[in-house]
Amino acid sequence: MSNIPLISVLLPIYNAELYLKESIDSILNQTFTNFELLLLNDGSTDKSEEICLSFTDKRIKYHKHNNIGLAATLNKGISLSVGKYIARQDNDDISLPTRFEKQISFLEKNPDVHLLGTCAKIFSNKEPNYGYHNHPTLPAILKFDLLFDNPFVHSSVIFLKSKVLEIGCYQLSRDYYEDHNLWSSFSFVGKVANLPEHLINYRHHDKGLSKINNYYSAKPLYNQTLLNIQTLLKSKNNEIIELSKLYHHQYSKNDNFNFPLIINTLSNINEILINEFPNSKNELDKRYKLYKKVFQSRYNMMLRKKENINFLNLLFLKIKHKLFNYKSTIYS
Repeated sequence: MSNIPLISVLLPIYNAELYLKESIDSILNQTFTNFELLLLNDGSTDKSEEICLSFTDKRIKYHKHNNIGLAATLNKGISLSVGKYIARQDNDDISLPTRFEKQISFLEKNPDVHLLGTCAKIFSNKEPNYGYHNHPTLPAILKFDLLFDNPFVHSSVIFLKSKVLEIGCYQLSRDYYEDHNLWSSFSFVGKVANLPEHLINYRHHDKGLSKINNYYSAKPLYNQTLLNIQTLLKSKNNEIIELSKLYHHQYSKNDNFNFPLIINTLSNINEILINEFPNSKNELDKRYKLYKKVFQSRYNMMLRKKENINFLNLLFLKIKHKLFNYKSTIYS
């Protein structure tokens, strides 16, 4: 029997003393035990190191370096890892005991899936039932959604080390979000999926990275959408730029959008995905119709912002769009 662990768990740490012990314990208490846990201290100045060194479990490997940021820390962890699979864990989230067992069971039965996440329960110290991340599970729908947004909980994912090395690991540029960029890259080399079960407790608090002021920005999302659709359609035409701008509100008063061509581009996206995932045609068609409504709404919103349109003009626009939809239905 090989002594090499099947999973390498990457747990980046930065000033996480409040929740770190609970997070580490949730990994050590997994029902699936064949893993190594890489604790990656990214220059913490609190008691995080003391907490890490208090553990004696031989599966733990502790590494400390000067502060280099999340993406670079994760890439360092990938280079240090020895497992077939890479699993992620944030320093303030909690993995349920059967998380690894259920994810590995799925991955071993579905070798064409290279990235697997789970749904998550959102909680806080004040509100134990804050909400849920109930993301799609089908590879076809996830590939569609990844064109525009991030339908994965970062702390829940497991992916193949061989594939992450093939596509180039986490993006260091601030022009993209490192997780959305990586999951998008995975979707172009194989299937991605989510388990429908809530196997992560995702902690919501003011000091979480995604809650820090100015962390969230539409610009990296716009950049990723533009890159994804250009890659999918193998084109850089202007309609793709307009579509990306409209979805992420990255337009100015000088922009003049050709809305029918934008919808035509969206239709082309759907057709390409149907060709790739013929068994998911019905689900993809439903997703296409949903995005079509979103784009219609954002187009109206853009016109209101640009032209200060009054109620009568807005009513005229709605009628115009309904007529366009009716015509599209007749001739499709």
